[in-house]
Amino acid sequence: MSDTSSIRKRHREGFRDLNDFWQRLDELEHAVEEMADCALAFAEDPLDRTLEAIRAFEPSVSIIGQVKAGKSTLLNALIGETDLLPSDVNPWTSVITGLHLNSRHRPRDTRALFRFFDAHEWDRLVATGGRLGEMAARSGFEAEAESVRTQVTEMRQTTEDRLGDEFASLLGSSHAFPEIDKDLIDRYICYGDPDELEEGATEGVYADLTKSADLYLDLPGYPKGLCLRDTPGVNDTFMMREQITLNAISESRVCVVVLSAHQALSTMDVALLRIICSVEAREVLIFVNRIDELPEPEAETGRIRTSIERTLSRLGLGDGIEILFGSGYWANCALGDVGAMMTASRAALASLHGGDTEDLQELRARALESSGVAALHRAIARRIVEGPGEAFIADTQKEIDAIIEMTEAVESVAGGTDGSAARPGIGTAELAARIDEVRGETLEAFDENVSGIRDALRERLGRAQETFVASALDALGAHVRTFGAVDAWTHDPANLRMMMKTAFASACARLRREGEAAFDNVLDGMHDVLQSDLGVMRETRSVEFPEQPQHKAPTVLARTLTLDLEAPWWRRFWKFGAKKAAEARYRELILAETTPLVEELVTDFFDPAAARTRDIVEVFLAEQGKFAEAILECVLEPGAAEPRAKGASVLPRLSA
Repeated sequence: MSDTSSIRKRHREGFRDLNDFWQRLDELEHAVEEMADCALAFAEDPLDRTLEAIRAFEPSVSIIGQVKAGKSTLLNALIGETDLLPSDVNPWTSVITGLHLNSRHRPRDTRALFRFFDAHEWDRLVATGGRLGEMAARSGFEAEAESVRTQVTEMRQTTEDRLGDEFASLLGSSHAFPEIDKDLIDRYICYGDPDELEEGATEGVYADLTKSADLYLDLPGYPKGLCLRDTPGVNDTFMMREQITLNAISESRVCVVVLSAHQALSTMDVALLRIICSVEAREVLIFVNRIDELPEPEAETGRIRTSIERTLSRLGLGDGIEILFGSGYWANCALGDVGAMMTASRAALASLHGGDTEDLQELRARALESSGVAALHRAIARRIVEGPGEAFIADTQKEIDAIIEMTEAVESVAGGTDGSAARPGIGTAELAARIDEVRGETLEAFDENVSGIRDALRERLGRAQETFVASALDALGAHVRTFGAVDAWTHDPANLRMMMKTAFASACARLRREGEAAFDNVLDGMHDVLQSDLGVMRETRSVEFPEQPQHKAPTVLARTLTLDLEAPWWRRFWKFGAKKAAEARYRELILAETTPLVEELVTDFFDPAAARTRDIVEVFLAEQGKFAEAILECVLEPGAAEPRAKGASVLPRLSA
């Protein structure tokens, strides 16, 4: 085995825990398939849903960071494909790119799928000049807003001229390809030089219009069903793709924040901090990249760690966030042509190992070891397995236990009915009516209570907004009285974001309790049906409730606001000395910037969460109804459900 092959094998071993987890999941899938082969009719749909969920399980990891932090270089290193993603992408045209490793549900005959902005998204971009244009206009910077709009309009015109008649047909569509190659990726993801494009070059020809890219990679030895997402830089000049990045993060269960080692880290990038604050700390990993560019990596990484920890602690984020150091560049050298490593980078590596080496095999091993990529593999695997992985297996086991409990109850009734028992007090039609009654009462109560939670959330968010407005006006008034309308004043909206996040979390906790109450109502109602109408006793305490869905992190709160901009725009409100008019204008600005947050938290985050919980309640209702119907069938038609191989004997509980 060559030294390169050996290094690549060692590189893949970092994902060992995740591969072990997938082996457990494969065992679970096989057991459920065997159970489905001998399942009673009422259990077929729940088992099919369980199998579908197992086969669709694909944890997602978002890679975020500033432009030039080396995200794409690091992502290439993570998957061992050293030249897959372009590593020097213009921030205006960077595209969110999902790398699906060994996917079991990729589209047929598709290895690369590129989706384009639709007409509404494209037109809104030009009409407003993007988020930056919106904020400039709100702040009174009409000239600056117009400048942004002009630049975006020019970009649109250039794109339309370049694509010609093809432009209109691309909007809202997608392109799929059966194979992946670098030229293909460059056309859709990598920004091309405008002058070269005019001369017929193909690099970046579709990049302006591409909204997202999905690449499906078959990589032996790597985990299956894992998605790694490369995201646009959070310091995107025009913030045109900011919300796309935030949406991707809200769908991920692990977020890798990539920092560049030679950036000032005493305060970290505020956009990154906002994102970290909007998700759970246990889902965040910080990777300080490009340490190969530090003359003395060992000494300087200690200083950087202290700085980051101090910043996180100040924000109350110190617990649960793991900080790793390394170099995607070193990893790519180790996996490729290590002899071509840049001189300065090789010197930095030598400083970590007590001197340089002429042995390329040893240099390769040093580069892989010091790259930190194997440690990042292990950290990602650990977060996935201990987080969504274990939760998914536990939830699936609960669903199977519930099916086993109902199956054994039906078989018990079938085995004990010889035709001499008293017939039940209701028939099939009456039972259906009773089940509908339970369903109606349960969903009516759920909907009413959730509506109350929604109203309370909106009210609480409104109070948070008013509290922030009042504090901002007081602080600004005090500043102007003391110092006059000078530049050095800011009012950080972090407290507003925290109040809104707390309000949202509280509403989601109440929603979860309403889901539990709905499950209880279903069991109580069905217990009455079973006992009073069918004469069957059931121990409801042994019934496992289905797990409610995880709610999306409210990453909308990480969106850049005018109030985040470090600019003296607020001075314009005071330049004519009309205090009340200035305060009214400032209040109007704050409300205009923060009201969309209130609306989106309610309609784009809470409402879908409530709908997902309601769906779970309806599925539980349907399953309990089919269980009661199976019981009635056994009583009315003895022998209709002969005892079969017990699910419990087919499905052993999987050890952790």
